[in-house]
This record gives sequence, C-alpha cells and structure tokens, in this order.
Amino acid sequence: MMTYIKINRSTLLVLFGVIGLSIAFAACSNKFKPQLNSAHGINFKVTTLAQAMEFSKVQNKPLFVFAHASWCPTCKKMEQEVLVKKELGETYNAQLINIAIDVDSPEGKKLNEQYPIRATPTLFFFNPDGTVAKKLEGFTTDEELLAEAQELKK
Repeated sequence: MMTYIKINRSTLLVLFGVIGLSIAFAACSNKFKPQLNSAHGINFKVTTLAQAMEFSKVQNKPLFVFAHASWCPTCKKMEQEVLVKKELGETYNAQLINIAIDVDSPEGKKLNEQYPIRATPTLFFFNPDGTVAKKLEGFTTDEELLAEAQELKK
C-alpha cells in the first residue's frame, strides 16, 4: 500500500526558499571570497590609487591595478587561477607596486571617473610618472601578465 503526503503550496514555497538560501550561502563561502594575497602569487597592497601612484613614483616602479568586482565571475576566476601563480608573484611583487580596487567601492568609483572601466576585470599598468602604459579588459592569463611586466621593464 502506497502512502501519499499532501503538501500545500505554502509548504512547498518555504521548502524551495530554504533550498535557495542554502545554495546562496554556499556560493558565498570562503571558496569564492577574493584571494588577493596568497603565499605564492601577487600580493596586493590595501591603499588608494593616489597613494599607490606616489609609492610608484618614489620607488620608480610601475603600478599594477587590478580593478575587480565581488559579483564578477571572471574576476574570481583570475583571483583563484591566475593571480596566485608563483612565477607571477615573484615577478610582480619584486618589480611592480600592486593594488586591487573593487569598482563598486568609493575608490573604485574615483578610478572609473579618471580612467573609464567598461568591463571587469580591468587591469591598468601605470608608468612611475603616473601615465597609463597599458589597459587590459577581461580575463588575462599569467603568460600575458608576465609579458606585460617584461614590456614595462623596457
């Protein structure tokens, strides 16, 4: 004999709501948080663009700005797969000043006013004198980033 469970519409909605919230919380777990500093990859300073440009000028090193967003899947992919690479970290940490700016933050809005951002991530490379050397939009591989660092040395 088969037993049927009668579920009304409101119980079903609550059940799907709980499932949806569980999925949302799982997506916000540590696995998906920005990994802007790693043991081996690029280590980003927490500072303003103006302060970073001053560091760049004083130390006579190019400035690398990773403009990202917390909601951007391409940014997360770069943070988790590219920016954590050892060779990239060795090169960028030694040769450049590195900062990351969330485009939705007040500092990100200032950056967007000065240097329009059409896509995330956007990667800016500034010369020590503050001029833009290069701007890349979208996913960028570690090979491309290493090539940019070599280009800036010239």
